Order: sequence, then C-alpha cells, then structure tokens
Amino acid sequence: MITKFGKRFLTDFIAGNSSFNTKDIALGISSTAATVNDTRLGFEMYRLPVKLSSINIEDDGLGGFDYFAIFKTTIPQDVSGVISEIGLYPGIRKSLNLYDSKFVTSFENNITWVDSSNNSPGLESNSSTFLSKIGENMVRFNVTSSTSKEYTNSILLLDLSGYSVNDSLTLAYKKADNNVSSIRVKFYSTDTAYYYADFTPSGSNEDKIESVSMATVFNNIVGTPDLTNITKIGIDVTASASGNAVVYFDGLRINDEDTFDPQYGLIARHVLSTPLEKPSGRPVDIEYKLQLEF
Repeated sequence: MITKFGKRFLTDFIAGNSSFNTKDIALGISSTAATVNDTRLGFEMYRLPVKLSSINIEDDGLGGFDYFAIFKTTIPQDVSGVISEIGLYPGIRKSLNLYDSKFVTSFENNITWVDSSNNSPGLESNSSTFLSKIGENMVRFNVTSSTSKEYTNSILLLDLSGYSVNDSLTLAYKKADNNVSSIRVKFYSTDTAYYYADFTPSGSNEDKIESVSMATVFNNIVGTPDLTNITKIGIDVTASASGNAVVYFDGLRINDEDTFDPQYGLIARHVLSTPLEKPSGRPVDIEYKLQLEF
C-alpha cells in the first residue's frame, strides 16, 4: 500500500525535487491492515538500510505489463522475532529531530527487571506453543488475584521533554487470561517521582498492541518528576478479583506523531499474509516488492 505521503514523495522525486538515493526498510509486529493513511508501522521493531534496488516488468496476461520496484536487504543474524509488517522509508531526512520515534525497551532479559525485594520476574522462551514477537523471550508477570505487582528496569537517561501531547506510547504484550485489570507504565526520575499511563486490557487472550496519548503520561504525575531525567521504567500489573493474572511483555516504544518533514515519511506499508518467523543465529535476505501502476 503506497501511502498518501508516498504518492506525494514519489511524484516529487520524479519531478527532480527530492532525493531517493538511499532507502530504509522497517520491520514491525502489527497485523493491522495497511491503509493509504498510514504514517508509520503499527509497532516497529527494527530498521535497516536497503542494500540493492532493481526493477521487474512482468506480462500481466491481459495484454499489458506490471511494473515493480524491488528493494533488497539482509536482516542480521542477531535479530529475531515475528515480522508481520514491512515499511519503506527514505534513507535521509531534511530536518533534524532530536525527539524522533524511539524504541524504549524490549523484554528479552528478565534479570534487568526487579521488584521491591530485588527479585526478577519469570522468563518465557519460544516453544511450540509460545512465540515472542520481538526476540526469543518475553518477561512473564505472575500476579495474585486482587493484588498488583511491579517490576522496574534502570535505563540510560531518557529525555521526554521534547515529545508533545500529540505523540503516543505503545505497549506490545500478550495476556494469558482475562484476569488482568490494568497495566501501568511508569517513567521514574527518582524512586518516588514518576509519570505514568494506564492500559486497560480487553478482548480475547492474544497478542496485544495498545497505544495511549503522551498527554496521558504528562498529566499523570506522582511527586515532582523531571521529564528530562528519566532513569527507570516501571511496569505495574493489577489482577482482578476473578483470579490470578499472567502477562507476557514484548516491547515498549514512543511514537513521534506530529513532526512534519515534507521529504521524509512512510512511503509504503505491507502486512504479510503469513508472518516471517526470523530466528537468531543466521541472516535472512528479504525483498520488498513495490508495484507501481500507470
């Protein structure tokens, strides 16, 4: 699906007003259908430069031809996950943006997450019945009925001051039951001062990708936190009275939704009918085939 931005960008490129010498391919885990209005992937997990571009012209069997631009790259051996969506971006932007979309954390290493007693949560590895979307592990929270459980992860300095109320926070997770009352994501600048946002799980027990506005984060304050000095992330899960809750976490990211660069954006997005399961340990070559209609 060529997006609205993509149509404008390609038209501008043909007119000689923009450069398309370098391209990036973005990989994501969302299966939400692609539309012409898409401005980003549903949940981007990795991005890499296009190594080779080519064209292909095929007989359509109806007396005409189909025209394709093909972009090739290689996913490194240390990258793993379940790829459900692919996007094409220009490789270079015109404007400098210090507060771009940012992958905040994955949940592959349970040792980095600790509770108030310095204990770590469980770790679930890929198996025949369980599949992580990002990496090959997911951190597992086990929460007793009618209680809450928090684990925190100390991070390098995260500055949230440049994000606006129009940007968004997105959480990827999997719930194992219907006993999850709420999930709270906290951004700490000290042990007693933080911003937070609540996610309310709904629907069946499956992979979830949910977003809240950064306005929610900025408006929910405990103590006197400092947006420029976030040093710890907290995940707090509350179980309902109906039973114990189990939640697996995959990834957390911030999406820059309102920065406009007339020469940079999502050109095209495709959702795979069959997701690509990329294991670690070996590279994988991929081709992104973009059909152009004249």
